[in-house]
Amino acid sequence: MASIRTTQIGDVIQIKKIAQCSYSILTNHTNHPDCPYGKTNNPNEILPIGTQLTVLGKGKPETKYRQSYVSVNYKGKDFDILASDLRRFCK
Repeated sequence: MASIRTTQIGDVIQIKKIAQCSYSILTNHTNHPDCPYGKTNNPNEILPIGTQLTVLGKGKPETKYRQSYVSVNYKGKDFDILASDLRRFCK
């Protein structure tokens, strides 16, 4: 299971739940009314189950976001996965 403490730069993490890259962070791919991000139909922003992502960097809390994060790239787009979402979306 992916965790911010055990994930290192260069590691490959795998998506275990359909997600999307929205506004430079990984989010749910849903139309839930409480979700602050809309559902995208752009296939370049949807990450299907089994997608493998290489960790490009890590960030500490309070640098870019309130919590720590890892940076990855998918189809030429760099984005971040917040620590709280790493276990939720990645193996």
